[in-house]
Amino acid sequence: MTGQNTTIHGTAKAAVIMLTALLAGCNSAGTNNVENTLDVANGGQGGSNVPAQDEIQDPRAYCPQTVLRAGTETFDVYPKGVKKEDEGASSQLKFRATISEVARECNSAGAFLNIRVGVRGRFLSGPSGEAGSYTMPLRVAVTQGEEVLYSQLHQIPAEILPGKLNGTFSYVDNNVSIPKPKEKNVVVYVGYDEGPYGTP
Repeated sequence: MTGQNTTIHGTAKAAVIMLTALLAGCNSAGTNNVENTLDVANGGQGGSNVPAQDEIQDPRAYCPQTVLRAGTETFDVYPKGVKKEDEGASSQLKFRATISEVARECNSAGAFLNIRVGVRGRFLSGPSGEAGSYTMPLRVAVTQGEEVLYSQLHQIPAEILPGKLNGTFSYVDNNVSIPKPKEKNVVVYVGYDEGPYGTP
């Protein structure tokens, strides 16, 4: 039994080292557990409609910074008819979700730059909360100067289980593919978007 545990521990340690090396050139907003953010959601949600990657990648190549927009890191749900600015609204809060970290990973693909955007966060039940399913409107957008290169609203599911007060979520958007920028003025924005919606 001891030998089996040693093997499992060694395999897990090797996986962590590989993920750390993979994301060594990427920055994040939040903590340094970015490799976990991308790995947890890698086999779950997210698309893959991007060109194939080049065989040879330059880890020093430009990878746009990821920014969590101020004021969009939190998403609240209140009973119908109650607004956040209403007096006493805080005591009627049903659900709150908060983005805790974001990260990106870039790969060159011919004339395109593919960007994987990872998001991790937590959600909790409010004072008037109850068990049930909720949907978090998460937007990933890429801009170059004043031009919007990519903008997609993702509906992320969350569930408060009976007897539980909180939970965690992670998501990776694999669909970001933009023409290779000639200038380093591209920014990847992440945040909750409660509308109104002028883009998909």
